Amino acid sequence: MLTDTHCHVQTSAFDNDRPAVLQRALEAGVNTLIVVGYDARTWRAAQKVEAHGLHVYATAGLHPHDATDFTPELLDEVRGLARGGHIVAIGECGLDFYRNLSPPERQRDVFVAQIELAAETALPLVVHDRDAHESVVELLAAHGAHRGVMHCFSGDWEVAKRCLDLGFYISIAGPVTYPKNDVLRDVAARVPGDRIVIETDCPYLTPAPFRGKRNEPALVRLVAEEVARLRGQHPEEFAAQASANARALFGIAALDQAH
Repeated sequence: MLTDTHCHVQTSAFDNDRPAVLQRALEAGVNTLIVVGYDARTWRAAQKVEAHGLHVYATAGLHPHDATDFTPELLDEVRGLARGGHIVAIGECGLDFYRNLSPPERQRDVFVAQIELAAETALPLVVHDRDAHESVVELLAAHGAHRGVMHCFSGDWEVAKRCLDLGFYISIAGPVTYPKNDVLRDVAARVPGDRIVIETDCPYLTPAPFRGKRNEPALVRLVAEEVARLRGQHPEEFAAQASANARALFGIAALDQAH
């Protein structure tokens, strides 16, 4: 069974056919979704996603694009969700120096606040890092972060090693199937077996051969198959391994049993 460790099925992209999308995920062998909130609207919506036969868990955090919207009250809301057991991670949070929709210094301050909240609540971080590898790793190290996942990893093996050394997992998404992405394929082949997970980041980053269309959790199977090929593993063996890693990362083994 497959785990999609980063999806946004609560967003408007799925308003017209969400039940069908979730059913297709089940039919593709997906049994666990981590529904990631990146602002107040999406983390509140993530709390409401449910589907028979699927284990669904939510996260909450503020995306670097929205760092200018940060307030102590929003952080308190995330803190309350964490303390109430309503989320399994803090994030998606981090740095995005590609679009710079919020000033870099503001992004750093808001990221640090969420790193500290993750430590306070003993939850893992879901880290967004786009064109900001050095700054992300430096902030994680400086503030003692040691548990979390590098969502949709986009660095090279040297960056991956630094993240692994901090205790983070590496998440591989649809771009591993893109013909020109040899750097990511190299990372996917080399990450230790107990530290790799997979995701869709749907509705974004649709894997080949469906690139250009809306992504959805069922397509995490294509990511799993490509990563398994790169690692010389049977797809079912790799899927089981990656799902076990996801349960360890998010601490959901006991929660799965409760379901």
